Amino acid sequence: MMELLDSRVAERLRPADVMHRRMFEAAPDGLLICDRDTGEILDANGAFCLMSGLSRRLVIGSGWDALREIRETAGTFRDVGERLKISPVHHAGNAVLGSRDGRKTPVEILCHAYHEGPWNRIQCNFRDATNHRREEAEIRRIQDNLEQRVQARTAELEAANRELEAFTYSVSHDLRAPLRHILGFVDLLEGEAPECRRDVVERPLRMIRQSARRMADLIEDLLTFSRIGRSEMHTVRVDLLTLVMDAIEDLQEETRHRLVNWEIHDLPVVWVDRSLMRQALVNLLSNAVKFTSTRPRAVIEIAGEKAGPGECGFLIRDNGIGFDPRFARKIFGVFERLSHDDAFEGTGIGLANVQRIIRRHGGRVWAEGREQGGAAFHVALPVEGDDAD
Repeated sequence: MMELLDSRVAERLRPADVMHRRMFEAAPDGLLICDRDTGEILDANGAFCLMSGLSRRLVIGSGWDALREIRETAGTFRDVGERLKISPVHHAGNAVLGSRDGRKTPVEILCHAYHEGPWNRIQCNFRDATNHRREEAEIRRIQDNLEQRVQARTAELEAANRELEAFTYSVSHDLRAPLRHILGFVDLLEGEAPECRRDVVERPLRMIRQSARRMADLIEDLLTFSRIGRSEMHTVRVDLLTLVMDAIEDLQEETRHRLVNWEIHDLPVVWVDRSLMRQALVNLLSNAVKFTSTRPRAVIEIAGEKAGPGECGFLIRDNGIGFDPRFARKIFGVFERLSHDDAFEGTGIGLANVQRIIRRHGGRVWAEGREQGGAAFHVALPVEGDDAD
């Protein structure tokens, strides 16, 4: 009886061409072809037989009940026919294909409906998910390990931040007081030095005062550098031109006796923390003012420029002494001063503060220059809100 049934099924399933049949047999997925109306299994490839441990003779011509040996999977197909009436493709999900010899194979099952002449068919693909499950388990293990490492690293960073805050407190209170004492005693010594000895003590006392004031400036810059990393940001939509004009006004004392041409072009609207960005602009413009001090006429240009996708940019260019382009990356380091000329005062922290501010905004800053050929500082900031359109 089975032989007659198999011949009848084989006649009905004769492939349109030999190539199609070869592809069906060579498929790495287990494949079943079923009649959508009756549920009869019409064909099975070799991969399915290997997965299930069932012979093709037992499977073909029978319904799902014949697969009682793999009942863990059979229940998944009870409503496949109904689901395929709604959509031609149905992901039956993950299941375990239990074979009659006791093996259990995790599989992903995908069914789709199609027509073959007057007949309605269903093809079910059984994909061995053993490696996929193993990879998922490995990914979970890596994720768990990564989470533990992140938690440990976060704890280390929090401890480092607490130490930094303690250091900041120490600097602000323990170092400022001695400096005030030093400067106070310098004033006292200058006032009490006898007139006949004034020329002897004047130069040493001036050097002490200058050094103390430079240390005070360094302390202030270090405190600023520390605060930038810890301060809460409040980003708002700002016309960069207004911040530039505020920064130029802050530099009036430095430029009072200087001839400075401010060349200001179109500038973008940006999403920034107003206070932090103003501080960055003051540092950049102060840097330009300082390193153009040897020029009879300083020319400082501020202009918008094209940046990368999703960014808006601007530059600040000057005609100052510039720098060796080989050291362009070092220029933003803490305590990095590319000019060792005592004529240019500074602590070497201003540009480090600029970089830290721009990075906190998710942006980029870089410098270009050449010796005695001026310098240009470029800033690119992410575009947000309606400005991204």
